Amino acid sequence: MLRRLFQWSAGVSAFFLLIGLSIGGIVWGSPNSNGDRPSPAASIQAKALNLEVETMYRLVEEGNLQATLESLRKIQSIFEASSFQGLTSVEGIHVLAESIVEMKETTASSTLDPKQWMMSAGKLRLAVDSLTHPKDGIWLQYYKLMREDLQMMEQSAAKQDRDGIKKAYALLEDHYELIRPALVMQRKQEEVSMIESWLSHAGGAVSTASPATVREIVPQGEVIVNLLFGKKKDEPALAQLNEVEGPWFWQLLFAAFILSALTFAAYRKYRGLRDGYYPWFPKKS
Repeated sequence: MLRRLFQWSAGVSAFFLLIGLSIGGIVWGSPNSNGDRPSPAASIQAKALNLEVETMYRLVEEGNLQATLESLRKIQSIFEASSFQGLTSVEGIHVLAESIVEMKETTASSTLDPKQWMMSAGKLRLAVDSLTHPKDGIWLQYYKLMREDLQMMEQSAAKQDRDGIKKAYALLEDHYELIRPALVMQRKQEEVSMIESWLSHAGGAVSTASPATVREIVPQGEVIVNLLFGKKKDEPALAQLNEVEGPWFWQLLFAAFILSALTFAAYRKYRGLRDGYYPWFPKKS
């Protein structure tokens, strides 16, 4: 009886998820597509910030610590004196501030990690660049890399290569972490929640599930990444961007995704109680 209930719930959630994805969706784009237009001052301030961040990034590439610290002081000064209303959302302003703080803390660390230093500098550079290039920001170039990561996951799963799956997922996580501030600044919160929910679900599957299960969830990630980057490749059934408006779509789509994840978790627990319990997500150490 319980098994039939799980199967029915999974079927319903999958049905609504496919319906939601097939009809396109709410605007995939800037969180301010229907909001305030940026003022001339905001645009000028964003360009000034972008120029200084580009300078800082070059200094990090050169390994010039003292000059980087001086550049960061200028960046903070420009940020504190600026208003980016109309260029991004409140969440975008917060994540930009967090990126600046992270870069300062990484640079001031007594044990400077070159890899982490470049990562923090890259996150800040992509975030600020998205302010002045909302439609063609550098972060959008990571679409190809993330699709390649997903393809590597699928290919490794097909070969039952668990190490290959974990390596591909780690690359996907790194690439997402790098673009996340820019993503938050240029996409709606519902869209960010969608990709992060899938990444969490996929991380659990990579850690504990079979390669066959990982292979089954990769297409979901490909659909989400396509939509997140405004692409329609491999998705001919999707409607045109901006074709459908209204908050009901995201409520339906996000609820269906969460329902499918919860159904899977419930069924895993049911099987565990019956055959021996195996956790879906790894235990925290």
